[in-house]
Amino acid sequence: MKIEIDINEKYTETGVKICAPALSKDVENVIAMMRMINMQIGVKKGDETYLLDADRILYIEAVDRKTFVYTEDETFESELKLYEMEQELLKRDFLRISKQSIVNLRKIKSLKADINRKLRVTLQNGEQIVVSRMYSDELRRKLGLR
Repeated sequence: MKIEIDINEKYTETGVKICAPALSKDVENVIAMMRMINMQIGVKKGDETYLLDADRILYIEAVDRKTFVYTEDETFESELKLYEMEQELLKRDFLRISKQSIVNLRKIKSLKADINRKLRVTLQNGEQIVVSRMYSDELRRKLGLR
């Protein structure tokens, strides 16, 4: 993949141009990553693709090599791997809470101590997810509970 950067005062706004012989998986991944910068994530539900605003996301989970994105009332699938989503979302209010999950810190309603130093997080929609002990201290720190 070739990358060209042209910095010049003649441009009034920033733009990205993708040139490719076909719409391949690599091109789709680049487009998905670019949308994440604007906090929109390309997700699928059935045979339709949606642009989902990141602030609607409760949490993201990897299951059987697939990435699922959960909102208050819907579940979507993403072409991106969990670590790819994590790279952009960690700069915002998202945090990895286990090997397979990332949570939106703004959607946490409450925390409860669980066995083996794990935490049970209740989200705004009432759904509960478990924070592994490896990530529980970081979650408390991010939420200012330390």
